[in-house]
Amino acid sequence: MIQEYDGGIYWLLDCRFDFLIHSFMQEYRIKEDDIIFVQSYHGNARERLRKICLLPENEKSVYLMEPDDINRMFVKYLDFGRNNLVVSFSGAGLPQSENLDSFLAGGRTAKLCNDKWWQYRFFRKLGIMTPYTCKCSDFAEAERMIWEMMNRYQKVVIKKACLSGGYRMEVLSLPQDLESYRRKLDQESLRQEFLLSAYLPHQQSFAGMGVIHKDGGVFFIPLVTEQVLFREVAYEGLIFPAFLNEDRRNEIRNLTIFIGEELGKIGYYGFYNVDFVLGDEGLFVVEVNARLGFGSLLAACIYGDRFWSVLQGCDTEEAVYEGKRLVLGKVKGREGRSYQGLKSYSGITEWFGSRDGYFETFFCGTGEEELFKYGSYIGMFGEFFEMEESRERVLHRFWEKSLKYFE
Repeated sequence: MIQEYDGGIYWLLDCRFDFLIHSFMQEYRIKEDDIIFVQSYHGNARERLRKICLLPENEKSVYLMEPDDINRMFVKYLDFGRNNLVVSFSGAGLPQSENLDSFLAGGRTAKLCNDKWWQYRFFRKLGIMTPYTCKCSDFAEAERMIWEMMNRYQKVVIKKACLSGGYRMEVLSLPQDLESYRRKLDQESLRQEFLLSAYLPHQQSFAGMGVIHKDGGVFFIPLVTEQVLFREVAYEGLIFPAFLNEDRRNEIRNLTIFIGEELGKIGYYGFYNVDFVLGDEGLFVVEVNARLGFGSLLAACIYGDRFWSVLQGCDTEEAVYEGKRLVLGKVKGREGRSYQGLKSYSGITEWFGSRDGYFETFFCGTGEEELFKYGSYIGMFGEFFEMEESRERVLHRFWEKSLKYFE
């Protein structure tokens, strides 16, 4: 297989996905030395591996970097006169090329599908219920719009107009909150278009996931998860199986497939997930993540060695999950603190196979202050529960573990 990619095999996934390296090597019949690891931080991790270290441009801190930023920085290392295989978190920022193989569509298609403003208009055109949204090019425009929206809705969600993540997504309860939000962005010299969306009162948030084949066919991955959110918007982890009745589960399934079929018509292929909130008026679609994500970690655990075939849309046999309810979450750290002596352990598959106990791993190595100057995500944890455990009990344990190192 390595002969087919004489330009190189590049791994752009972060340390959460390191437990997949072994099955990836088996799938492509390669050795660890055949892979070039591309990383934008985690300076002390993966010391024994071949790697390219990408440094933030213009002293831009890593937490402001989106997957497309990393992809664009990486592209200069590719030789498009040769064949390359790229394993990336997102296809945005990667060119569409005959000499570039990827599990996710790139080029203009990826950029379009990850644009949240395009998604809003896409949902409206398809007749899908989605929160009312408007786009603002600057704060002067936002100040004009927010008064009108606050009169119609109790709260407003403000978020970046493009790509992934909940960073700088907030719920505004008063028009004056916009000024506080503006000051935060001023401190980071962050300037871009953003969206104002109607806040929907809700108790639960869910995600459905699937894979779109290059021929446009859709495979729904039957793993509907409940999302655990911090301050109503920031994604911190998942619960599976979700606390959800069968009718709503089928509704999520049907909408996820429908959206995947429509994305396939415009040329997108690869993994995707759809975020939902259950409001008073029913199920609303919030956004599509046309990329890998936290849900793909769950899929990788359940499908095991079949994951890479599933990711290509070649394996459409449903995996059967039996046993306990589980949570997967992010271990959070304090802003400005350097964590040392936390060990990385990639045994998540063994833990998952046992259906027992508690799992914890870290991505930090020792003393990597660049990673922690903004706090947030220093590791990952998982825990199994009996199916009879209440949702309240499961959520209590989730936050207890998530904030364990935030002290």
